[in-house]
Amino acid sequence: MGLKKGTKLRTIFIKYIISLGIFIIVLIMVNYYLFSVVSFGVYPANYSEKIIQNNFEKLKNTPKVTMDLLTPMCSFGVYSNDGHYLYGNFSDKDKKVKWENYRQGTRSTGYIISIEREEGILIINYPLTMQYKSEKMRRVLPNAEITIVFLFFLELIAIIILWSNRFAKKINSELKSLLLATEKIEEQDLDFNIGASNIKEIDMVLQGIDKMKSSLKTALEEQWIIEQQRQEQISALAHDVKTPLTVVKGNVGLLAETDMTKEQKTYCHYIEESSGQMEKYIQNLLAITKKEVAHENSNEIICIINILNFLKEQGMALGKAKNIDIISKMNIEENLYIKGHKNELHRALMNIIANAVDFSPNNSIITINSVVDNSQLIIQVIDQGEGFSEKMLKYGKEQLSMGNESRTKNGHYGLGLYIADTIIKKHHGELILSNSMNGGGLVTVKIPIYKE
Repeated sequence: MGLKKGTKLRTIFIKYIISLGIFIIVLIMVNYYLFSVVSFGVYPANYSEKIIQNNFEKLKNTPKVTMDLLTPMCSFGVYSNDGHYLYGNFSDKDKKVKWENYRQGTRSTGYIISIEREEGILIINYPLTMQYKSEKMRRVLPNAEITIVFLFFLELIAIIILWSNRFAKKINSELKSLLLATEKIEEQDLDFNIGASNIKEIDMVLQGIDKMKSSLKTALEEQWIIEQQRQEQISALAHDVKTPLTVVKGNVGLLAETDMTKEQKTYCHYIEESSGQMEKYIQNLLAITKKEVAHENSNEIICIINILNFLKEQGMALGKAKNIDIISKMNIEENLYIKGHKNELHRALMNIIANAVDFSPNNSIITINSVVDNSQLIIQVIDQGEGFSEKMLKYGKEQLSMGNESRTKNGHYGLGLYIADTIIKKHHGELILSNSMNGGGLVTVKIPIYKE
């Protein structure tokens, strides 16, 4: 996609300002023509003055002054030479005021003109502002000049809005290609052609998106190839592990048929159960590599007592190698349950027990305390090791987090607590790391109990 010549946003904006200015000038001229030249709906400001000037002789010599010689906006009064009001349409309040204005050469409202007649003085009060031609409008609406200014501003706002909408539509039409490109990338559809824009800056962005799309497509293809290779390697390794596991299970079965002591039978039982668990883990691993993870058992109703008994039994099997005793303290009723995936919960809790066993000294004790409080199952696993470091207390639940880098030498890769935390969160629970009063590690698990 080559960058074509387009119009700069600055140029478009300048054109918009100039065109808007031209429209405003035209608007001013139209309003001036309508209200000043044509006098559309209004009288000019000097209309009354002109009528008075045109009828000056008649007003001076007519036997009786009437409104026929004046405009509807005028008011008048005829006075004797000594100031007595003879007739007219001044209000009672204005009769004396207008005479005093005439004598002093001042005015209270409007403009005053005086005409000397044979029988006295004619005083006319008239406005020098634009007036509506309609008497009703003069009575109801405010000053015509104020109305015209207000009307002009309404017209101005309307033009600005309409012209801005036109400008916005033009910009939006140019942005369509940009929005379409981002939507396609968001939908992970990278097989599309980037459009073009007549605006230079938008076209530059589109060119950048096109390069990003190509780079992203290449990276995703490479990642997909690596992922496929990884899945094939995991699948092959899982199949390879199944063979020695089958041998182990077969030999355990043969051992069970021989004469063994009670302790040997216990060990064979541990090996058999652990082999069964390993087989389930391998099946799950194969299902994950084939994207066939089953969710049908994710809402099992699981008896809490059964989980705790399993935890104690498996913990004892793990602790035998280091002569670690597992003490389980339960204060749980038999008819309590939690809802979730049984195998995943077993895996999460066994990761916690395994972590405690790995970092406990030989001939020590691991205590499992279990209680239900506030509709939550609370399990505490307490060991007699060195406890969690400050780093582990803060980052121990993160993936690949290790309190001591040398742990990798013992086969630890910082996944046990991360996996346990992930599974417990899926069950709407919480995993908390701390240290006991005796200095050992303390892992607390909280999972809500099931209520029908």
